[in-house]
Amino acid sequence: MTIKEIADIVGVSATTVSNVIHGKAKEVSPATVEKIQKALEEYQYTPNISARNLASNKSKIIGVIMKSHHEHETNRFIDPFISELLGDIEVCASRMGYYVMVYTSRNIQEIKNYIISWNIDGMVMVGFVAEEIRSVQEVCARPMALIDVYGSCGEENCVSIGLEDRNGMYSLTQYVISCGHRKIAFLADNDTNLDHERRIGFRQAMEEAGLETEPEDFIRIVPAGYYEIANMDEIYHKSFGYTAMMCVSDYYAALVLNGLKDRGRRVPEDISVTGFDDNYLARFVRPALTTVRQDMGQKGKTAVECLCDMMEKPGDKRCRSTVLSTKLVVRDSVRTIGLD
Repeated sequence: MTIKEIADIVGVSATTVSNVIHGKAKEVSPATVEKIQKALEEYQYTPNISARNLASNKSKIIGVIMKSHHEHETNRFIDPFISELLGDIEVCASRMGYYVMVYTSRNIQEIKNYIISWNIDGMVMVGFVAEEIRSVQEVCARPMALIDVYGSCGEENCVSIGLEDRNGMYSLTQYVISCGHRKIAFLADNDTNLDHERRIGFRQAMEEAGLETEPEDFIRIVPAGYYEIANMDEIYHKSFGYTAMMCVSDYYAALVLNGLKDRGRRVPEDISVTGFDDNYLARFVRPALTTVRQDMGQKGKTAVECLCDMMEKPGDKRCRSTVLSTKLVVRDSVRTIGLD
């Protein structure tokens, strides 16, 4: 049913029906308002959102664009960090009157084509490096909220939402060292953006404690799909050279912990394992993970609120940045060993 058809049924103008629908019925009699509302309910009238948005030249759609980096990464949403972040973004966007459209790809040109093709009001960008953001801005001037994109706030019309990644891993490494560990490995699937920042924090704490870090102390994780690590056997054999393995995320820490236990290593009796994020996996695995907490809800909420502010104030093209805090969470996956 259209507004005009409802108006014909009730015997009023289409403008009157539209005013009632949009809460502008001060000059309409209560009896007429009641008749219109009954007709709307009886005929199950649904507003044509596309037509309304077309008239306002806005889609009310926020595009959440995620960049994958690995050939074997078939589903980014299996990572609790990604799924929790996406959920928080959707809740906040809905509360502010926007819809969310999600797109993920490893190919930057495909991402640029997608952005050009869809009429989205703004974008939340996840998993990009600064150079890729600048490449996207060459074809799109829409507002962007950048999550965990380092070295990126020289561009206009964007806001950068980051975390104390370096300090968080620094504090966690200090704690592991205080428990008597001297041979410690750092595990991640890349050495860019937040992974790089966390590795810097790891190395800083090691160096301040007088402990050398060698290139081989960085063990690269190769994702293998949903619940596996392709090079788990390699990680298992390398684990005998260390007393602790510090993973860049709780997701990887849970996979490493289970992979080591499946191959006969005891955690934390034989080797300690830590994570980063403090998502539900950190609490569910046994032993529960010692990790670093970040507030995913606040990260998603801040990104959407800043993005909406830019979309509603298009004249303000300043680049702004927000850095959220972290907190050390000590649980059961790190053993205290004898100090020399």
